[in-house]
Amino acid sequence: MKTSVLHNPYRYQALLALFLALTVHAQNTGFANGSTGNPVGHNDLMLLKPAAGNRYLTLPDGSPFFWLGDAAWSLIAQLDREDVDFYLDDRKNKGFTVVLVNLIEHKFCTNAPSDFYGDLPFNGKPFGSPNEKYFEQADYIISAAAKRKIVVLLAPVYLGYDCKDEGWCKEVREASDLDLYTYGKYVGERFKKFANVVWIIGGDTDPTGVKGKILEIIRGIRENDAVHMFSAHNQPGSMAITPWQGESWLTINNVYSYDSVLYTHFKTAFRMKPAMPFYLCESAYENEHESTPRQLRSQAYQAILSGAMGHIFGNCPIWHFGAMENWCNKTDWKTELNNSGSVSMYYFQKLFRSRAWYSLIPDFDHRVIVSGFGEWGCRNYITSALTGDGNTLIAYVPSGTTFTVDLGKISGNKAICRWYNPSDGKVTESGKFRTTGLQQFSAPSDDDWVFVVDNEFLYPYDPGSSGLP
Repeated sequence: MKTSVLHNPYRYQALLALFLALTVHAQNTGFANGSTGNPVGHNDLMLLKPAAGNRYLTLPDGSPFFWLGDAAWSLIAQLDREDVDFYLDDRKNKGFTVVLVNLIEHKFCTNAPSDFYGDLPFNGKPFGSPNEKYFEQADYIISAAAKRKIVVLLAPVYLGYDCKDEGWCKEVREASDLDLYTYGKYVGERFKKFANVVWIIGGDTDPTGVKGKILEIIRGIRENDAVHMFSAHNQPGSMAITPWQGESWLTINNVYSYDSVLYTHFKTAFRMKPAMPFYLCESAYENEHESTPRQLRSQAYQAILSGAMGHIFGNCPIWHFGAMENWCNKTDWKTELNNSGSVSMYYFQKLFRSRAWYSLIPDFDHRVIVSGFGEWGCRNYITSALTGDGNTLIAYVPSGTTFTVDLGKISGNKAICRWYNPSDGKVTESGKFRTTGLQQFSAPSDDDWVFVVDNEFLYPYDPGSSGLP
């Protein structure tokens, strides 16, 4: 039997819960606990740390950090400072909180490995003598990101696909351990002052063949930088930890896969013991791998609803900023900033940041959506999650179908059910129901939809809205 939230002994708790629900959006955009939203510079306001339970990351004030990344691999090497600011302003305005960037570019910029201003990363042999002018450009970009509350997922040495010419794999093999260690110390010392950095090791390949060499870079970084967290980017079909089992420096896991169905990988990552926060590091990019707008949305929603703390979106030519004319036959990256993929990511983050996304628990065992959820391992499968307090169910419905929900799993006396269009953020109410028994629902069309069920008392406002004045 459910007790009414308006029953006097529980009135205070209910009102407190309502207040907390109304501040979810403020917390997740970094303006909680008195923050004014002023540029953060080089202080610790963007320094991430694991939350209790190790499922997601928090800012120093304790507010959950929603990880929505953009692949901006060539940002440091390809753009001048004016275009850097233009790009970061756009990503900030669309709700992106992370950019994935190569510190030193090997192939994917116009005059690789020189930056826009003609400065090489090294004076002489690779890793032996860093060029201050080049790394001053990196300083500027990371600082500019910090002012916009954007974290830089920074690759100190991108190895390149299959250890071929796209990255620095050959040079890493040929470098001495001392040079690699010294380079690690240099970048660790240089970038420890920036709170908004997370290191990402490797890049598009199984690092096993150069593992000892990469560990020298990591050792150097850690000797001078005991502040920042580490993730890794390996070969497709792997997690960050796949080749790095037992390494104490690796604190953030991820999934990298081009599979059309990703939630099977996410389930593995979510059920790892001990728990480790994870995100979708890379999958199909817009304008690559014959991706569709629905696929791009699907992989993002599948990630969060399967227990990930976030997702990195990618677009060609944004990731190389027009440097590679033949990669996707597109070079106008500024126009692409407003293509459907980026727009859908804006509505993606608006939805989750309007609810307690950080407490979502995947419904792998179908205790909430009990039938009609499709077939596991197929594209018709409904991925869903319920918050730990039972106040919100979110389900990604990849195509028109009918399914059954056990409304008894929803907290409160009445549930409000809504359809959220992931392509434009429009909301359609499906009805209000008492939180007892089973109820069937049918998607409004054959398009993909997000189904949201809320405790009506706590969430009278639409998904995608903070509910604040």
